[in-house]
Amino acid sequence: MAVKHLFLTLLTQNELHGYELKNGFEDLAGGKWPLNFGQVYQTLSRLERDGFIESYEVIQTDKPDKKVYRVTEAGRKHLQDWFKAEDNWNLFFDELALKIMAFDLIDSEEALTILRSYRSFILLVIKSLTRMLTEMQQGQPGTSTSPTGSANATKSSLAMLVERNLHRAEADLKWVTSMIERWQKHD
Repeated sequence: MAVKHLFLTLLTQNELHGYELKNGFEDLAGGKWPLNFGQVYQTLSRLERDGFIESYEVIQTDKPDKKVYRVTEAGRKHLQDWFKAEDNWNLFFDELALKIMAFDLIDSEEALTILRSYRSFILLVIKSLTRMLTEMQQGQPGTSTSPTGSANATKSSLAMLVERNLHRAEADLKWVTSMIERWQKHD
């Protein structure tokens, strides 16, 4: 996952220190993707090493000094290239794909159990995403409408992300249900 690209995006808005980048990222993810500080500073170190950001120290009298980061022109170009790049759809990327590749080598009943388990998992995902989307649309307390504080949750990037994943999960449910039926006929 490209945490670095969201860091670069945040840095195009303001110069920020590590804690602000961590919070900004987590806000963009609607609090659903917490980062640990090790990941934050490792990512910042790589971005700086690659020339995409630069940093400077801010001396503080009552608190420890802080390191502030800003995006470079090379970082802006890298970010624009990333935005323009086509996504790479890897057919063998996820764990389920690897399990399916092994189906001809394992017991038929075990393969069917894997498919049924995945179907149960997808049903839970759909339930969770539907609840999240409903809460966002109703603007219920404890749900983030958008990282920028926009009141219109149905147009927020987070709502778009939830809807995208809901549609993917619904498609996967349809697919896995048909695969279970096919596999049962296979026996």
